[in-house]
Amino acid sequence: MHKGLLWIATAALTGSLAWIAPASAQDSALQGFTIDVGIFYPSDEDVRNASEDIWFSVNLGYTFQTSEPTEAGYYYDLGASVGYKGAGDSYYIPVHLTFTGYLNEQFFYRLGAGVGFPKNGDAAFSYAIELGYNINAGTTPLALTVGYAGIQRDDVNGFTVGLQFKF
Repeated sequence: MHKGLLWIATAALTGSLAWIAPASAQDSALQGFTIDVGIFYPSDEDVRNASEDIWFSVNLGYTFQTSEPTEAGYYYDLGASVGYKGAGDSYYIPVHLTFTGYLNEQFFYRLGAGVGFPKNGDAAFSYAIELGYNINAGTTPLALTVGYAGIQRDDVNGFTVGLQFKF
């Protein structure tokens, strides 16, 4: 599939979901943007040798629907995110739809799937799996996240560690 067509399809899907879904959301106080800043450690030694061992990682996410909490306190969010993972001349840009499940006030997990755009090569299926721990720091919700992310071709897969800010 042509890169331009993938960009247009991804933007159209994300835009339409973000436009339609807020009307059906339950609690608008839980919706909003998140930014996750941290590091990406490629799991492939050849990738690390060709670039650097540690890459910069940033993701901007938007929550557009939140469920009602159950009696046990579990609830989930639906959202979309776009990110950047790179060092030097090597990078990839993941564009994902996300599902975040909150086990309680502290612990959550996030699954993301979509399209990844590497610098070298064609766009491919992209994914991310994260575990997080919420830290309350004043009025700014802050979380520590760890996970694994990559694209279908296995050439830019790796581990992530980050700090997530919600605003």
